[in-house]
Amino acid sequence: MSQPTSLYLAPADPWSAPEIQTVKQVLDALDVTGEQLGPNSFAAGEGFSRHVVYAGCSPFLTMKPPKDGSLRFCHVVLHGPFARPRLVTGPNTVKPRCPACRARFPDWRERLAGWGGASEEARCASCGAACSAHELDWRGHAVSGRILVELRNVFPGEASPSDPLMQRLHEQTGETWRHAWAACLSD
Repeated sequence: MSQPTSLYLAPADPWSAPEIQTVKQVLDALDVTGEQLGPNSFAAGEGFSRHVVYAGCSPFLTMKPPKDGSLRFCHVVLHGPFARPRLVTGPNTVKPRCPACRARFPDWRERLAGWGGASEEARCASCGAACSAHELDWRGHAVSGRILVELRNVFPGEASPSDPLMQRLHEQTGETWRHAWAACLSD
């Protein structure tokens, strides 16, 4: 069985760490989150399907936990704040591009362990430019941040966050937010 994937929301600046409680208040106000399932996980609220905009005309969404205990249902998990930005990739992550010359990093999976910390750099084999892994162009298939909002059981390209959700996060935290698809993080 393939690894479950998620839609993530994170501040555009991966070093930013707005108050997690402020983020939770935004999700509550828009009814994206419902009842608490665990320490940082919440059932999908009535507003989940309004603020997670699906591309298909009639997606099949599982909103309740399945009896097998898997994570294959729509719910929300809040992660962080982490001491350093955490990079989350997935099984379908595309080869990132160098921000300087746009060359691809074909060996990114092999180099990933070395990019775990903030001081490690990703050096481009094509132009020699050095940057952090967070600065690479992941084209929406990886995310990094000290605060991450994980909207679980959303497949790559299947859905995106609504403009009102992203605008409200921006207004309440003072940060510009972005989204990407990656693998589920463990709770």
